[in-house]
Amino acid sequence: MAHARRSTDYDVLVDWEKRLAREGPFFRALFKRHGVRSVADVGAGSGRHAILFDSWGLEVWAIDPSEEMLEQARANAERFGADVRIVQGAFGEVSSLLPAPVDAVTCTGNALPHVEGIEGLRRALADFHRSVPPGGLLVLHLLNHHRILAKKARTVPPVFRETDEGDAYFLRLMDPDERGERILFDFVTLVRDASVRAGLDAEAWPRSLEADPSGGWRLSCRRSAHTALPHDVLVRELEAAGFGEVELYGAHDFSAFRPDEDESVIVVAVRE
Repeated sequence: MAHARRSTDYDVLVDWEKRLAREGPFFRALFKRHGVRSVADVGAGSGRHAILFDSWGLEVWAIDPSEEMLEQARANAERFGADVRIVQGAFGEVSSLLPAPVDAVTCTGNALPHVEGIEGLRRALADFHRSVPPGGLLVLHLLNHHRILAKKARTVPPVFRETDEGDAYFLRLMDPDERGERILFDFVTLVRDASVRAGLDAEAWPRSLEADPSGGWRLSCRRSAHTALPHDVLVRELEAAGFGEVELYGAHDFSAFRPDEDESVIVVAVRE
């Protein structure tokens, strides 16, 4: 398991089969309702949403600032036989990377909070506005920052994955600043190679503990500063940027958003 590679870790962390089965019908219904034939997935990461959209016969761009993540996206696209246009680019650059406006822009996986403060959000939304025509669709999906700030939530549920290459625990810890403007995320990953547990019988376990009391676990940490984006801020800035028909959902079953309870928020808006 290449535990030092963020892109590989991401595809281990996410159970993509379950996630896309849950989220796919939501996007398909939205796209059908709005006549979407082309999509730019911004902050596309390893490209799995973009690959799903491509499988529906849509014209798809996967845009992300990280070359490492795009490398994984290219590998995934090749594995699934997807014809996705994979492009390196950051927030504020999307419209300049597209040959023409697309019918929809999506930004999922908690990518949007990587903008640089409220001004960064405004630049990103203005860019999204330029990237779609009048009536074009924008779909955002991120953690519910209102709940994190109001309830002083410090963690999200840990994730354990058992793979052929080994075991991995993924932990995420959150620390809002005093003014509630930024949230520091610590991404902590514990990895144990499969060889550590393979073939250990009752007699081998004591020797293994003597050789390595840590149990063979390796630790890696990565810190990321996110801009706090509660739903009321998002709605206000979307409307100021020229988006209307703003709808908030708490899950991909179109259930109404509950600010104090839902872990995430899905924001759907239309360019006026």
